Amino acid sequence: MHESALQEAEAHSQNDSIEVLLVTPDADLRAAGERALLREGYQVRVAAHSGHAVLASRARRVDLLITELSAPDISGPALAKLLKNHHPALRVVFMANPGTPEGLEHVVVRPFTRDDLIARIAATSSLAS
Repeated sequence: MHESALQEAEAHSQNDSIEVLLVTPDADLRAAGERALLREGYQVRVAAHSGHAVLASRARRVDLLITELSAPDISGPALAKLLKNHHPALRVVFMANPGTPEGLEHVVVRPFTRDDLIARIAATSSLAS
C-alpha cells in the first residue's frame, strides 16, 4: 500500500467515530458538505435549520457542529450554546460570508473548498485535544 493511501485509511479510521452535524439552509452546501465529510470518514447528519438541528442532537451524540455564523433563525454561536447543554465537549466550525471580521476562531469563509473545511475541522480538533 502506498504511503498516501495508508495515511488516508488511517484518517478514515480516526474520523469514523466522530459524529458531525452540518446545519445550513443552503441545500447545495448541505449536499456537498455531507459528501465531502462522508468521504473523509465522518458520521454525518444534516439539518436545514436550528429546529431540526436540536432534534437531531437529542437523538444521537454530536461531537462537531458545522453551522452558519449567521442564519435566518438563530446565530451559530447561539445554536452552539444550546447544543452544548446536551453535548458539553462539542466542537464548532462556523461558515461565514466574505466580510466577516478577521481573527474569529473556528471560521471558514466563503468561498471555501473541501480542503479548507477539512483543514478547519482538523485545527478545531487539535485545539480541543
